[in-house]
Amino acid sequence: MLRRSLLATAALVVPIGLLVVTAPQAAWALPNAHGTVSCPVTSGSGTVNPGISIAGSPGGVKITFKATLGNTGALCAGLVTAPAGDKIIGGTLTGSGYYNAPTTAANGSSCANFDGPDKLGVITVVIKWLTTGPPIANTKVVYKNNPGTVAGAVVDTITLKVPPAGSAVKSGSFAFPPAGNPRLTKLVTTLPAPGGACTAVPQTTFNITGGTVAM
Repeated sequence: MLRRSLLATAALVVPIGLLVVTAPQAAWALPNAHGTVSCPVTSGSGTVNPGISIAGSPGGVKITFKATLGNTGALCAGLVTAPAGDKIIGGTLTGSGYYNAPTTAANGSSCANFDGPDKLGVITVVIKWLTTGPPIANTKVVYKNNPGTVAGAVVDTITLKVPPAGSAVKSGSFAFPPAGNPRLTKLVTTLPAPGGACTAVPQTTFNITGGTVAM
């Protein structure tokens, strides 16, 4: 019995040099794409708090939004240099942040201030890309301190860019675009512009009817 036990133990001994330990790859560890991409914004929605109105409320404005990029009738463009052969065909975009009122005593959610002297505090945008090839990492952009990002005659268009001072931080896919790339998030909304559809009733929700994302 003792001899049989020793043989069984010996059979379980594996030389150290033959042991290979592999750590499982994290499911979220997708490769970063390189190159450039531009996608149309086809639809979406969002919220503002407080709502936008003629009078507005004291303080700034919190904003959230979600949008769809690209579809069969509005394709994305650009050149993905890595992963090789990959192509962007669409995706989803989410964002959240806030605008500061022009002064501590001002109503940032008035139509005249939101589409006017309000200054972007911080808005974080995350883009999840849809590709024809291997999946790629999301893109994250943090827009800060941008002036004059809201404009429109009837409804508001929000235009976020990396300012010259570089106050936006970017990570993930397309984190290192060619010089001059604006890292643009442009959203055409149904928020009321001053003198347009603006009323005394605060508008807290809005649709996104168009725009562009360029990274």
